[in-house]
Amino acid sequence: MTSLVRLSDAVRLWYKVHGHTLKDAKYRFMRTLAIADRMDDPLLTEFSARTFADYRADRAGKVSNATLNHELRYLRAVFSELVRLQYLTENPLAQVRQFAVTETELAYLDKFQIETLFASLSQAKNQHAYWVARICLSTGARWIEAESLKAHQLVQKPKPGIRYVNTKNGKNRFVPVDPVFLAELRMATRPDKDKKLFKSCRSAFRYAVTRAGLEFPEQQMTHILRHTYASHFLMNGGDLFVLQRVLGHSDIKTTMRYSHFSPDYLDQAAHLAPTVKGC
Repeated sequence: MTSLVRLSDAVRLWYKVHGHTLKDAKYRFMRTLAIADRMDDPLLTEFSARTFADYRADRAGKVSNATLNHELRYLRAVFSELVRLQYLTENPLAQVRQFAVTETELAYLDKFQIETLFASLSQAKNQHAYWVARICLSTGARWIEAESLKAHQLVQKPKPGIRYVNTKNGKNRFVPVDPVFLAELRMATRPDKDKKLFKSCRSAFRYAVTRAGLEFPEQQMTHILRHTYASHFLMNGGDLFVLQRVLGHSDIKTTMRYSHFSPDYLDQAAHLAPTVKGC
């Protein structure tokens, strides 16, 4: 207990007793330490909700509300876990509310933009970018999921598809694909069983986007492929609950962001409601 003097000490203890088990452990650890550093690493005895409120007020306008909410969640999680494990007696951020965040419009590519993009990707020196982008567009995968694929995740039997492991929510998922595409992918990568199929190629993708003269919204550079898959899936008559499983969303609310792309969205509200005879 005596070693818990400053905020950074609490963050390090949290990482030791719990944080290291999280999927994004190192990322969260470094992000949370950076928060403590920006706050001049206050003494725990002097840290309060007001301390964080003052810090957040100073940061407002410099970063987005979404970023400020992330910082609140990271710090609050540190205190919650240390209270749960009886290293601390209270969480000073328990009553601090998040800022309201306007939902970001999810951009997607139309057929012409898809063709333009892949024409540019086909000319890239790093052809891994072409295939990773194809995988994202064909399965709705996150870029990191596709880029990290190994040969054994390309499944031929009993059904052609790609198995994603070590995903964002920790759950594995299988997405069926066109057998012709799977064969092309295996031929292009000539995979060894336990080696990654691709080298880092995010930068090559960005260069291809620039060459194609396309402009994507901020923070949607590679993720636009996932949005494009989901949008076209629903516009072509796909089911929201199937899409949830394909994308690996643990909460259907996340998938519902795409619901307005469905041509028959909410149509069932009218013709499946109970009726009363004679009315």
